[in-house]
Amino acid sequence: MSRFDPPLPAIDEIRQANRLFLGYLRSRPEAGAGQLGLTAAATGLLKRASPRQIERAADFPRALFRLRLPPAAGGAVMDPLGFAQESGRRVLGVTLLLCAWNLSRTSAYSARVLLRLDDADIRRFRTAEMAEILAMSGSDDVVCAAFDDLDWIWPVLLTETRPEQRRRLLLIGLQPDFMPRPLPGML
Repeated sequence: MSRFDPPLPAIDEIRQANRLFLGYLRSRPEAGAGQLGLTAAATGLLKRASPRQIERAADFPRALFRLRLPPAAGGAVMDPLGFAQESGRRVLGVTLLLCAWNLSRTSAYSARVLLRLDDADIRRFRTAEMAEILAMSGSDDVVCAAFDDLDWIWPVLLTETRPEQRRRLLLIGLQPDFMPRPLPGML
């Protein structure tokens, strides 16, 4: 492993976070379309996907979600007991934020590559205390789908099984700004 390879535990953590995110979207398909940035077509595919398709998509070694950090909470601290009464979306948000917090503190490189966080977000995670992470989760739009600007990628991610196309998809996922359209043979 070179010094630029993300540590394997980081990839495993992202894959587990992807499973949580996809499980949430699948159990609440109405939350995907519009609210979290997926198109109605991608949400429908996700709802109809087999467990194997979901597992294959979750194994994508990059976050299938994006985090949008709210402005600094200004010292506001959430009551952890009141948090227990919150919605599944809130629980998902705090779980994914804690994943990003841990990854940012462990490896800025992994946070940049696997979560697409910028330097300011990584700095903020590295200096945040757990109470601030909990407060951040109160924002309604802290979690959304990754690749929401590439409407073709979710159907391919959920249905493509050919190994060579899965490898191409991985390269695209790691550099989404360079691939606004699918490569020939992907759709």
